[in-house]
Amino acid sequence: MSRTSLDTVAEGIRLRLREGELSEEVLPTSLIGTKYVNAELKAPQRCPKCRGQLRSKEKKESEQVFRTRCTGQYGEKHDEIVSFEEWKFFDLQWKPVMQRVATELDRNLEHVEPQSLPSSVHGVTEDGLRISIIGGRNPKREATSVYIHALRENQPTLLLVPDEEIDSYLEMQSLFTTGSLVYTVPLSMLGMDSEYLENPVNAMEQIQDLEKELARNLDKQSHKVVGRIYSNPRYMLTELNHMRLLRANKELPQSSGTRLEEVGYAALSTLTPTYPDAGGEDDRGDELPDLIFKITGISPDPDNKYATVGGVVDAKSGDDADFGSEETEGKHTEYLGRARRHLDVRYISHVFVVNEIDGKKDIEFFDKMDEHYNSNENLVIWYVDALAMLIKMALTTNLRNEIQLVGGDFQKVFYPFFVTDAFKQTSVSGITREVGQQVEDGPGKVQRAYNEEYRERPRLHVITTDVVEERIRTFAKAQGEVERDLAEYFREPSILSEGY
Repeated sequence: MSRTSLDTVAEGIRLRLREGELSEEVLPTSLIGTKYVNAELKAPQRCPKCRGQLRSKEKKESEQVFRTRCTGQYGEKHDEIVSFEEWKFFDLQWKPVMQRVATELDRNLEHVEPQSLPSSVHGVTEDGLRISIIGGRNPKREATSVYIHALRENQPTLLLVPDEEIDSYLEMQSLFTTGSLVYTVPLSMLGMDSEYLENPVNAMEQIQDLEKELARNLDKQSHKVVGRIYSNPRYMLTELNHMRLLRANKELPQSSGTRLEEVGYAALSTLTPTYPDAGGEDDRGDELPDLIFKITGISPDPDNKYATVGGVVDAKSGDDADFGSEETEGKHTEYLGRARRHLDVRYISHVFVVNEIDGKKDIEFFDKMDEHYNSNENLVIWYVDALAMLIKMALTTNLRNEIQLVGGDFQKVFYPFFVTDAFKQTSVSGITREVGQQVEDGPGKVQRAYNEEYRERPRLHVITTDVVEERIRTFAKAQGEVERDLAEYFREPSILSEGY
């Protein structure tokens, strides 16, 4: 079938989704008699002449006509004879049509989802590409369903839309941040060169394949949220911000910490190189942390202030982190021992990611662990919402750029959270979390006691949203070399410099 006939198929699609039933007069003649359409004879339901109610109708196969008798709109009776040709209607055969589109993409169609008609139709190729064609009276609503499906199922999708206002479809798509998951094309481009259709679809699938390859070390039983995060990185913010709510609403079983482990891995991987171990045990039966990370190569660093940092991470997905039940001897000492043996770093952080901390359990746990820490090691407790705040900054391109103009490397923002000497030099080291009851005239007795105990333990770093916000604000106020260089670039040249 030629490219011209593909244009004809596209025209048939547009007419079908806009008009519903197709008469022979409106259907492109080159489609009649092909596998892409079928004819159906429909008996008149009203008088063909006056649209009045029918008293009777008779189908005469030998004459190829319908004979009708009508009461008339005003009571006058009359008979009509109409040929079968006038009551022959056409519908598209969607499987051949979708296969034709798939063939243009050098793919084979596996199945068509029939329940989507009349406003849309969806087919899936053997390699998992979803081809969605939308139209009808509210195509933008149909497009919304396509975007949601692609994000929910992490499925690459070719979306073919009516030609009108293609820009508005792309604007809608941007609101869903579908990234490389959905490629939207007007129906009229079906018959154009492959550079507008096949090549972009191939690139879309290459990106998906690459993401899957990079994620090959993930546990095969990983929660489906991991796939969503790969297709839409901002989805991890939704997970982080709602993790405690999901737990409190019993959407997550108390026995399962998998979800926070996976989202925490994705979040920290956005900031620095991270290796997921997905918990469990190694070959010797030793327990392993949820993941490890390494901060290295921060630049510019003319004064060698940024030494390498390694971290072992344990995610506590319960509503309150139950530090009281944590055994220090064994699991956590083994974490540290392995880090000392295998991570080539100057500093090591023992990290927890938590929804909330009950009372002063962080103080109690630190005191139990402190005897096992070396002088270059510390305990860092991240609140989930604080991690979400930092991730949002990292994913917002213009804000991250502003930070990098100041410091040159985004890792400089969070580096002090993991290094005690650097943490003590920041304005955030004295910020404490809220503990106990508050009174109108200031912190209560429990809060004052906690504040004092926290400050007496400089190697305990509790990272709250207040800490992250203050760190970012303070960091952004500094004037960096990069910012000055760019300002100089845009300065008007002197006449004496002859423009150089």
